[in-house]
Amino acid sequence: MTDRNAEVAAMQPIPFAVDIPFVQHLGIELLEQSPQRALIRLARKAEHSNSWGSAHGGVVMTMLDLVMACAVRGHHGVAGASVLTVDMSVGFMQPGLGEILAEGRVLSAGRSTTFCEAETRDPQGKLLAKAMGTFKMLEKRQ
Repeated sequence: MTDRNAEVAAMQPIPFAVDIPFVQHLGIELLEQSPQRALIRLARKAEHSNSWGSAHGGVVMTMLDLVMACAVRGHHGVAGASVLTVDMSVGFMQPGLGEILAEGRVLSAGRSTTFCEAETRDPQGKLLAKAMGTFKMLEKRQ
């Protein structure tokens, strides 16, 4: 295990500032939400699997979408803001067979849209999937 992997393994979850029932149902944990990046983790269970026994693509896509939205909130310093996914593309490289880590970063932030990238990796650092996305922060509901 590399130093980075050991560092991530030792990280304690922090609370999400936004209540997302589906994320709670999956058991995704927020590890970091800063202006530089967001980091989440999923301890994969049998119910997260596809028919081949690896992580279902929908679970991986959910993680990529979520971590980019968290990166937008962290970048703008509004942890509880609502973030709308405008566009997202995903490429799958390898199957996720164990714990999955996802890291998201803001590439460019304007007044109306924010462009992000994200990756999912296994604990050994193997790249599982990569995404690019466009996001919009929404006004708070009255």
